[in-house]
Amino acid sequence: MALLENIQIEKGSAFPLGVARTGKDQIQITVWSPKAADCRLCIYRQGKRLDKIKMYSMEKEGLEDIFSILLSGKNIQKKLDGLEYDFLSDGKRLQDVYARAVSGREKFGKKKGKVRARFAFHEFDWSGENRRRLKKDEMVLYQCHVRGFTKHASSGVKAPGTFSGLREKIPYLKELGVNTLFLLPVYEFNEHMEDVNEKGEKKINYWGYTKDAFYFAPKAGYTTPGENACKEFQQMVYALHQNGMNLILDMYFSGQTPGFILQCLRYYALYFHVDGFRINQDCMDISWFHADPVLSHLMLLGNGWQECPEEAGGGKLYEMNDGFLVDARRYLKSDEGQVGNFYYRFREQKQGIGVIHYITQNNGFTLRDLISYDVKHNEANGEKNQDGTEYNYSWNCGVEGPTRRKPVLRMREKQEKNAFVMLLLGMAVPMLLAGDEFGNSQKGNNNAYCQDNRTTWLDWNLLEKNKNTFDFVKKLLLFRKTNPLYHTGKNLTGMDSRGLGAPDVSCHGREPWETDFSYYSRELGILYYGSYFGKESLYFAFNFHWDSHEFYLPAVDAEQKWKIVLDTSGEKQKEIHNGRYRMAPRSIAVFESICSRSEKSDRK
Repeated sequence: MALLENIQIEKGSAFPLGVARTGKDQIQITVWSPKAADCRLCIYRQGKRLDKIKMYSMEKEGLEDIFSILLSGKNIQKKLDGLEYDFLSDGKRLQDVYARAVSGREKFGKKKGKVRARFAFHEFDWSGENRRRLKKDEMVLYQCHVRGFTKHASSGVKAPGTFSGLREKIPYLKELGVNTLFLLPVYEFNEHMEDVNEKGEKKINYWGYTKDAFYFAPKAGYTTPGENACKEFQQMVYALHQNGMNLILDMYFSGQTPGFILQCLRYYALYFHVDGFRINQDCMDISWFHADPVLSHLMLLGNGWQECPEEAGGGKLYEMNDGFLVDARRYLKSDEGQVGNFYYRFREQKQGIGVIHYITQNNGFTLRDLISYDVKHNEANGEKNQDGTEYNYSWNCGVEGPTRRKPVLRMREKQEKNAFVMLLLGMAVPMLLAGDEFGNSQKGNNNAYCQDNRTTWLDWNLLEKNKNTFDFVKKLLLFRKTNPLYHTGKNLTGMDSRGLGAPDVSCHGREPWETDFSYYSRELGILYYGSYFGKESLYFAFNFHWDSHEFYLPAVDAEQKWKIVLDTSGEKQKEIHNGRYRMAPRSIAVFESICSRSEKSDRK
């Protein structure tokens, strides 16, 4: 018992569960072991047991299967900090599900000794953080895997695959124009799966969606060797906030109680200053969050929410599902009957909640693969290509996979630009998948959940190779940031509610004011009337037919003219003749109105 010399051991309280500092030089340890008669705390240093201490049962409180002790003494935190611990309950090993640090998983994909909880009493100085929660009209999400983002040698960071490595890339994210990082699970999940591939090798759970996890502990495998996981995660969050960015965590719960889930989320909000979460909605009730004094102030992403008054949603609820992904992909590949669906998605807004759109995410094709493969190629997963969705709504532009054929490459470049315009210039909050902005590919794998290798690690060499793609995305995000259309703070109604001469948003075909939602139509025009957002009008023309078509641009103001903002066709700059513009096959053009001086003065 040399470790606990001069340390007083007495009965603790029933709550909170886990390890807690209850005062200066006081540590309480409490665990629930259902139907157990006895429980002992075991303390280790590098796997070697140092002490085994009998814990007190809460019998008098009527909680006889809750066990607790209170350790008091000078420098008790310093003595325990970094040591491992578990419990011996009725002869069986029991782990602390509330552990804030874990040993044995310091290297991703490799176990090192027994996996045990570890004492961690780190404090962090948040002064100067300058945290600001972004509004929905400001947000641009970037979905990212901590390890895969910088693990490739080409990332050029000091600690690849870690929270620190990601922190080094913040200037890059700012240059691109994203401001909200959306991370796949960063808690201590078990990446070692029981499933085996065709070779009999056990698989790696790369994404982290598993119920076998220590939810309160940041993942040691995402930490610089020898560093404190909590501290390194906090340093990353601090740097994001200093740069005006927000952080949302993807949390996957399975079988946990409401009390556990709420306590875990509060912990990340208070101890790590996280700005929001995506939760699998089958495990929770939204009323819990509305009634919680901490969580009610955070962003909450879910598959879908009921529309509600703005004050009820508070601008903190966000709908995130595959609706836009399916409709945008089908329209992009020129499927029949998609014009009406895409018009609704492109202008989609909901009362009291935010809407998040994405055309790719971690589960499925990357954007480069979406335009390069007709079918999935998941052979490397070891499941005979039986895993992953069959419904990709993709088009390879004429050749399956990599090619040098110039017509195919030109078509892919155009389709890639089309996809970015559809995603980034719609009214909903856009989300990019990390690497799409410079042509990242997973070689046709649409279910890379078990690939911890170059398949999922971003190859940063592609940034220089596809600099034009990066610059195009950057240009679109700057346009979104600076154009008043996206920052009105009000939902568009599709009506002329203020009597200004035209609806705030309206739908057109090749002819102005003549919508064509017929089954074989592939042409669409969308007008945003500038008088409703204090600037010149914007007109989006979509031609996803395989033939060129002439579009007549609407005239909504006297002496108004249109100028071309962009055209994804890649053709030499074309002219507008007498209000008409010839749209190339499978292309998008964006126009901005030019008003006379008198009209501009009237608007001011």
